[in-house]
Amino acid sequence: MLTRFARVVPFILMVAVLLGSGLRAEPVAQMVQQQDKMHHVLGFFAFAFTLRLAFPRLHVAGLIALSVSVALLIELGQLLLPDRTASLADMTANLLGVGLGWAASKAAQGWWQGHAARGDG
Repeated sequence: MLTRFARVVPFILMVAVLLGSGLRAEPVAQMVQQQDKMHHVLGFFAFAFTLRLAFPRLHVAGLIALSVSVALLIELGQLLLPDRTASLADMTANLLGVGLGWAASKAAQGWWQGHAARGDG
């Protein structure tokens, strides 16, 4: 069983990455068109997944609401930065990442519980 520290550290690191990249003065350079959308989806996938890992006993609805709020607020925070812009497409990519992260966390939880019940996890 993972210790609380081992569960929370990935989440803290993910928050630092999201805040650092999402609210930096200049956007991340793109090698291909729409690369930023992939960053949004993957970043918020990891955020939602690690959030559930870090706080498995908290109410899921509250954690989902937190995930959605952060996904929207980081994008809106870019409006305060002179060289950044918020976009509906980026918000949609953020929300897609949140949804996929929560679905993956649910699947991982089921897998983990199945292995634990058989005694091989």
